[in-house]
Amino acid sequence: MNNKLNSYSGRQRGFSKFGLLMTLVVLVAGLTFGLKVLPIYIDHNFVRGQAESLVESGRAATMTQAEIRTEVGNGLRVNNIREFDLNSITSTRNNGAAVISIVYERRVPLFSNLDVVVSFDDRIE
Repeated sequence: MNNKLNSYSGRQRGFSKFGLLMTLVVLVAGLTFGLKVLPIYIDHNFVRGQAESLVESGRAATMTQAEIRTEVGNGLRVNNIREFDLNSITSTRNNGAAVISIVYERRVPLFSNLDVVVSFDDRIE
């Protein structure tokens, strides 16, 4: 038994410098991507939540499109979300119920000439 353990220990060496370098490169690339893209999804979830609360409370059925944009814009200002175009929010009526559409895309530079484009197309009834 002892002989088998000794024969395997000569082949085990751990991380090579190249392996460690590649692991760090992948980790840094993943963190960079996550830190640039994650805030876009957080902001979108907040905008969607604002619109959903207007529809669920029934307030959106009596509001004009401008009033809905103003209401969502006020919530965005309170939460320090500045890079959102309120013109991407449209409101329509469907059998007396309000339908809010949020359609837009965000482009974030990742590095050099490589950008990440995130598209959103939500319909809240």
